Amino acid sequence: THFKKCILPASGMSLGGDWKGNDIEEENAVLREENEKLKAEKDASALSIHRIMRMINVGNAILLCFTGIWNIVTNVTLQPLVYIFGLYIIVFSCCLGCFEFRCPMDICTRWFMKNMGFLFSWRGRLVFYLFMASLVMGMGLVGLIIGIATVANSILNIAVICKYPDYFEMIKKESEEMAQGALEAEIREQVTAAAAGYAMKEVKRSAHAMMGTYRCWKN
Repeated sequence: THFKKCILPASGMSLGGDWKGNDIEEENAVLREENEKLKAEKDASALSIHRIMRMINVGNAILLCFTGIWNIVTNVTLQPLVYIFGLYIIVFSCCLGCFEFRCPMDICTRWFMKNMGFLFSWRGRLVFYLFMASLVMGMGLVGLIIGIATVANSILNIAVICKYPDYFEMIKKESEEMAQGALEAEIREQVTAAAAGYAMKEVKRSAHAMMGTYRCWKN
């Protein structure tokens, strides 16, 4: 069967060319759809890994807090340094657990940004985990076991980051967004305080000017 080669005035292409163009467009559409599916699967996988690692890290923080409490409770000799050391462990582990739990309150994120900004970096969190492990290892058998578990958890975090780059990009983006949100909230508070202070100064200046005018008219 023969057909005539017809030129479409709008596109300037032959009918056969239109068919080829339609085939290419369909192939591109299929490829785009497959790429979107793959991206969605990777994002879902990274999100699942992120949730699992957060649960493990929160559990680790709870164990560290338990170590501090255990150290205080079992302090038979009533040494003050043991109490202080245990309180340090409890406070640090609670801060770590609160950060890993992602406290939704802006005041918490701003406090972390001011006082423990290194937690917004995965390297900073890793060093802090190792630091906590070194502290609890000197707290008897329980501290030694939980310290070794903390070191193992740090190694697990490194392995997961190296093996799953999508997960690494996700936690990196999340930390950047948290830090950016904390900075913006701090700037808003500073601007509000500055505006309130300026308004108060203006009120006082106006009051002084009014009092001066009143005294002049009174005299």
